[in-house]
Amino acid sequence: MRLNRLDLSRYGKFTDSVIDFGGTPATSPDLHIIYGPNEAGKSTTLDAILDLIFGIGSSSRYGFLHPYATMRIGASIEVAGQDREFVRIKRQQNSLLDGEDRPLAEGLIKADLGGIDRDAFTTMFSLDDETLENGGEGILASKGDLGELLFSASAGLSELSRQLLSIRAEADGFYKYRARSGLLADLKSKLAALKAEREALDVQASDHERLIGERDRLSSLYDEVIAERAGTQRRIDEIRHILHAMPTMARLLSSRERLAALLEVPEPPENWRQELPGLRKAEIEHLVKRRDISRSKSLIEDEATGIAPDPVALRLASRMDELAELKARYTTAQKDIPKITARAAELSIESILLRLGKSGETSPTRLVLDAATVGKLRGLIGAKSGVDARATAADDELAKIEWLLAEEHSSAPQIETVTPDKVKAFEYLAATMKSVPRSDDVVALRSIARRRDGSSSALSEALARLLPWRDTADRLAAMTCPSAVKLENWKVLFKRGEELVWTTRGELERLEAESKRLDAEIEVMRGQVGEIDEANAVTVRADRERAWAAHRERMDAGTADSFETAMRADDHLASQRLAHFSEIGKLNQLLQRQASVRSEVETGRDRERRALADIEEVKSAISEQAQKFAPGVSFSLDPFDLADWLRRREEALKSRDELLSVEQELGDAEDRVNRAKRTLMEAMSRVRVPFHQDAEIASLVAKAEEALDAFHAAVSSAQRIHRLQKEYVERQDAAERASRASRSWKTEWEEVCGGCWLGELGAIPNTGSVTEILSTLENLASAIDAREGLIDRIQKMEKDKAHFEKEVLEICGLLSIVPDRSANELAQEIAERVRDAGLNEERREKLSGDLDSLRVDERQLQLSEEMFDARLRVMLDYFGVTTLAEVESHMELARQRRELSNTILDLEHELLQTTGAPAISLVEKVVAAADRQELENELARLTPVLEDQDARCRDVFHARSNAEDALDEIGGDSKVAEIEEQRRTLLLEIGESAKRYMELRAGVAAAEHGLKLYRDRHRSGMMARASAAFKTISRGAYQGVAAQPGKDGEVLIAVSAAGGSKAANELSKGARFQLYLALRVAGYHEFVGNRGPVPFIADDIMETFDDFRAEEAFKLFAEMAQHGQVIYLTHHRHLTDIARKVCPAVRLHDLDVIGAQRQFDVVAAE
Repeated sequence: MRLNRLDLSRYGKFTDSVIDFGGTPATSPDLHIIYGPNEAGKSTTLDAILDLIFGIGSSSRYGFLHPYATMRIGASIEVAGQDREFVRIKRQQNSLLDGEDRPLAEGLIKADLGGIDRDAFTTMFSLDDETLENGGEGILASKGDLGELLFSASAGLSELSRQLLSIRAEADGFYKYRARSGLLADLKSKLAALKAEREALDVQASDHERLIGERDRLSSLYDEVIAERAGTQRRIDEIRHILHAMPTMARLLSSRERLAALLEVPEPPENWRQELPGLRKAEIEHLVKRRDISRSKSLIEDEATGIAPDPVALRLASRMDELAELKARYTTAQKDIPKITARAAELSIESILLRLGKSGETSPTRLVLDAATVGKLRGLIGAKSGVDARATAADDELAKIEWLLAEEHSSAPQIETVTPDKVKAFEYLAATMKSVPRSDDVVALRSIARRRDGSSSALSEALARLLPWRDTADRLAAMTCPSAVKLENWKVLFKRGEELVWTTRGELERLEAESKRLDAEIEVMRGQVGEIDEANAVTVRADRERAWAAHRERMDAGTADSFETAMRADDHLASQRLAHFSEIGKLNQLLQRQASVRSEVETGRDRERRALADIEEVKSAISEQAQKFAPGVSFSLDPFDLADWLRRREEALKSRDELLSVEQELGDAEDRVNRAKRTLMEAMSRVRVPFHQDAEIASLVAKAEEALDAFHAAVSSAQRIHRLQKEYVERQDAAERASRASRSWKTEWEEVCGGCWLGELGAIPNTGSVTEILSTLENLASAIDAREGLIDRIQKMEKDKAHFEKEVLEICGLLSIVPDRSANELAQEIAERVRDAGLNEERREKLSGDLDSLRVDERQLQLSEEMFDARLRVMLDYFGVTTLAEVESHMELARQRRELSNTILDLEHELLQTTGAPAISLVEKVVAAADRQELENELARLTPVLEDQDARCRDVFHARSNAEDALDEIGGDSKVAEIEEQRRTLLLEIGESAKRYMELRAGVAAAEHGLKLYRDRHRSGMMARASAAFKTISRGAYQGVAAQPGKDGEVLIAVSAAGGSKAANELSKGARFQLYLALRVAGYHEFVGNRGPVPFIADDIMETFDDFRAEEAFKLFAEMAQHGQVIYLTHHRHLTDIARKVCPAVRLHDLDVIGAQRQFDVVAAE
């Protein structure tokens, strides 16, 4: 997998931003640096890559700018060997799309990940400070998600450990050592329960017949008791019905009497009762409305007669708006004309002409200059300062160069002529100085010597740890030792044999104890019931058959007695076996179990002998091999001890190789120093620098540096003099050019001033005077324009005043108003006259409309009265009365008669339901003939009788139920067979489950052993890579990493260059992070080597690294980038420079540039 391009379309702070990683480099590393300051979006970019591959979760912290429904990430990814376009949106399902927004399967984008999920990818290939530290030691021990995935994913065995745990849990669910629960324990409990139930049935079978008779007797008795109780209950119910009917019958008779006393009237329609209140209300409303309409008509007619019309004023209403506008202009003119006149008088042009020196000028407009002339003057004024500054600067620079040249001539050293040969000699000396070792090389030489002494001591100690073997290191290297595969086979066979012996002996101890227990139980059983087992029964039956055959052959008294004795013995044994049937079954089971246990004991002893033979075979092979590579030395025959000795041998050989390497390095260093000294002396002789032949190389270097410094100083002085002379000529030319520019400006200035009235002033004015004159001329032009505008405004205002006064006088003539006041007062009186005429006209029209409305209301009232009279006449004729009050009285009588009739019907229905009689007449006869006191006395006598009968029914029912339950417990003849069938089914289930248990246990053990071998083989390669990476990052401060057994597994150890060691948790934070990074680098190489390349992303994990170790870390990243894509995100600018230094082909992506594609005013979620 590789990211070719990342599209941050709408995600977090990004909008339509693109990070283009480009194609896969052909030869250079695929290393990328994404740089951006704090809050530029680095963490947003990292999470965008994860969300693209694994999906955006149900909640996201990057929806602050773009809502969830609009979030979108895209990318071009190389997956499964081809480039594909992917798009991820936030959706519950089908969130992965192609370039044309068509849904894609999630497996397409994860094809190269080996089945790992988001958490695993984050822990393995997407690192920050937290994920870098978490799981670091889990890689080595293959604990936790990270360690498991680095091994299982690289081998294509994802989820294998979880499956093994599931299988082991399934096996433990059947049986677990010393556990009280489990399927096996449950099945055994069910067997015991079935056994107890069968024995109980065998004991109670003799009571079966007695219980059947008891059950039948109780059933008959229960039927009789139930019949007696039913008769008593029926009589009690009959009495209660009669007692309940007596009050109801009394209410019925009372209602009939009240109905007969009421006057008979016809039943009106149902809706008349609802209409009656409306009719009463309508009668009153008609009377009140008639009076109100009459009074209102009189008032309106009187008010309309008192209003006089003004038609002339009404016709002038359309001219009032125009008059109001003229009045506003008239008022404004009265206020503004004095002010504007005063302002025009204040605009004094004479003072401006006086400032210009032209007080007698008759035409001020002539003095205003045209724009072209003003532009030239201002341009020349602006250029004046630049021309003067260049002339002054040129003169100053020329004087400065003259002084520097004089100073350099006075201080220059006196040297011999520099010839080309002399220059070559000094260049040769300088080149020799670069190759000569410095003082730190001498220190390194001493350090190598100390390392040689340390390596020699380490070799001696390593050889001492190889006892009982004693010899030289060369002989040790020449040994032909057994291969790792053979040694591993020996260890497996030896361990398997020991485990088999141990488990077999434990099983034999258990079986022997079981055998003794079975013998004791058989003896006790035989003591209780005698010799009644199957073997004794067969013997007695054979004796009887032999006696019968002898008697048939001889037919005499002796054979008859013998046959009688044998038959009695057989009958006695048969009766005993029948009497002790269950004990015989138990005895047979004990005998079968005893035979099985003895067979298992013999099998276990054979297995123990074979295991001991395998162990001896391994020891013999080890002894034979040991005599080959170390004859005469007595080694331990334990393959694990031999493996430990071979490991110490490897350590000793490493110490030997290290000693040889240090000695070679020491010799090479001494040769380099001597060669460098001879070369330096030869170079010093060529430049005639004196020296002593026996001087140290440091002294020779000091003398050579002094000679080189003196030569370089003289050459530099000559070069500076030459450069100053050249600059002097250039400064002279610059001064001449500045002088010509000054003269040219003066000529042009005089020409411009002479072309206008400024030339009339006599002498040509300077730039300061012209600047003031131009400012004053601007004031003169403004004053001339302002005065002309004010005069025009005054003339227009005078016209507005005259027009207004004329209009007012004309309207006064039409309205007969005497014009004896001011125009404003007359206009006000005209406006009031027209307004009053309009108001009076509006009032007359409103009164006329109100009068029309009253006439309409009067007509509607008349129609309503006619309808009321017609409706009332229908009711009066129906009841034969003359007033509305009489109608209301007859309707109330009809309502009372209807309610009493309904009450009578309800009471009759209630009586029929209570008594159950078919007709009300029968109820009336029964109630009339009944005596309440006698009925209550009879009910009092029957109530305790019913309670006694209820108690007897319950007792008989309980006894019958007990008899049926007892009979059900005993069951029929098939109950025992059913229990036996269940017991055999349970035994089969136990057998099948036990077989499944053994298969699961054996399979888990084999799989775990194979997985352990695979992890051990691959861990050695990972440890080698991790050691090399850790040594590189720490710049040799640590030699590598190792592991040793701990309380909870293996503990990670860092081995220092001095030979010491520290546990990972004892290192500083920076060193610990470097160690964990080295482990991730090794794990990445392991994964890529087995599964193919995937992106490796790191987010500022070098916070605790210094620059040197950061440089080494980038070297490792560059090496990883040869196999896959590596992306590093940082906000440290200096890390980008280090990355360029280590890997010039690194590609830098600046988030500020990428984010500048769109402007934001939000903060990224860093």
